[in-house]
Amino acid sequence: FTQRRMKLGFTQADVGLALGTLYGNVFSQTTICRFEALQLSFKNMCKLKPLLNKWLEEADSSTGSPTSIDKIAAQGRKRKKRTSIEVSVKGALESHFLKCPKPSAQEITNLADSLQLEKEVVRVWFCNNLQ
Repeated sequence: FTQRRMKLGFTQADVGLALGTLYGNVFSQTTICRFEALQLSFKNMCKLKPLLNKWLEEADSSTGSPTSIDKIAAQGRKRKKRTSIEVSVKGALESHFLKCPKPSAQEITNLADSLQLEKEVVRVWFCNNLQ
């Protein structure tokens, strides 16, 4: 299974996502990894094997033409572009961090609004700076 999956150019995460979209059972990358390493219980291996065989057949039959599997895999790979923070904005975040290293959700929202950043960017910045 592993070699055929890799030959087709899909990651373990792609397979787990595709299984969920196509058959209604989403599986994590970890589960697919454990299946490939034969580290699941016999019962779970027996449940997963027919689904993965079905997925492999569909992936094999559709090589060369963009299919729903390719589209699903592409959706799974989308990542947000790395945020670059201007020096002045970084200074404002750092000064706020010195006063309050663990701001509340409301403080994060207010700070994000005042700095014209997404709330999630500010939240992640504080999380990263606590480490």
